[in-house]
Amino acid sequence: MLKKANRTVMNMGLAALLVPAALTFSTTSASANDGGAAPAPVQEKVTPSVPQQQATTTNQKVIVNVSALNIRQGASFSSPVVGTATQGQEFAILKEANGLVEIAPNKWISKSSSYVTIASGKPSASQVKGVSTSTPSTSTASASTSAAKETSTPAPAPTTNTASGSTVNVARSLVGSPYQWAGNTPSGFDCSGFIAYVFNHSGHSISRTSVANYWNMATKISSPQPGDLVFFQNTYTSGPSHMGIYIGNGQMIHAGSHGVAVADLDVSYYQDHFLGYGRF
Repeated sequence: MLKKANRTVMNMGLAALLVPAALTFSTTSASANDGGAAPAPVQEKVTPSVPQQQATTTNQKVIVNVSALNIRQGASFSSPVVGTATQGQEFAILKEANGLVEIAPNKWISKSSSYVTIASGKPSASQVKGVSTSTPSTSTASASTSAAKETSTPAPAPTTNTASGSTVNVARSLVGSPYQWAGNTPSGFDCSGFIAYVFNHSGHSISRTSVANYWNMATKISSPQPGDLVFFQNTYTSGPSHMGIYIGNGQMIHAGSHGVAVADLDVSYYQDHFLGYGRF
């Protein structure tokens, strides 16, 4: 009986000692979040990432080398002309694309070495018709009120034939116009349509016809002057098939497959297909 009572007391004492230990373990477990409730998530403020704008201004400038150069609204030779740059003007280059350089927002000019010089550094002065990008120079040169050019060829020396001088000026004003089969307006020309338009807008009166007919109409000459005609044969078809307007210095302006442009007559293709010179 006494042994049983002692065992009971000992068991009670052991239980008393074990209970606090169990409670202590449970409390520690909860504070460590092992099987307890998860803490409320921390709300992090997320700032949307903003793409970093790439710098568009280069450390280069463009210097205009021709008397007048088209300023276009976009980076394309078919973009509308919105102004004129004149010889000697300098502009910081903002961007380059498709053979043009941006000189002010939405103002582009040709980057061809035939028309401009690209150099390092900042421009000393810059003024565009209708848009000023820096302090104007002291030069009194003003932009031409007529359509400007994308051409490198200086205006030929005046000749006694004022009509031919006018013909060259009209032809130059159309440089950059796109090519269009059977086209005869500045919105699109083919080679014979270009001839008809230029001559009819420079004091002549000729009908629109084929290159072969123009060859038959023209007086054949051996020493061309600016404003005369240059004929080619066996290009896309046999016989007289292409023509342009001679502007001096061994060059012509014609409506080729890439639009109205200045071309050197010493290029092998033109040499191989050359037919002769003519005059209306």
